[in-house]
Amino acid sequence: MTVVSTNEPTDALPQMKKKELIEAVAAKVDLKKPDVKAAVEAALEVLGEALTNGQSVNVPPLGKLMIKNSKSGANATVVNLRLRQSKGQDKKPLAEGGEDS
Repeated sequence: MTVVSTNEPTDALPQMKKKELIEAVAAKVDLKKPDVKAAVEAALEVLGEALTNGQSVNVPPLGKLMIKNSKSGANATVVNLRLRQSKGQDKKPLAEGGEDS
């Protein structure tokens, strides 16, 4: 018998959807959801545009995102991303309390 395993994500794993992301960020920064929603949507739009334009995006502590490959289809473009995260790096917030990021 041969066991084959991959590093590919499966659909059985739980997903965080945009609504859940907005709720989690709102709870973490103690802001109102409409304010957080606008900021999260703008950040996602900027990230998407940068990746679409071929730029890599380095956002610690998340890591460095870069396009591995892409394929255009009739209804959509499929983009495979690589996320590189540093090991052993302290996970510090992007901005300290009261400091702008």
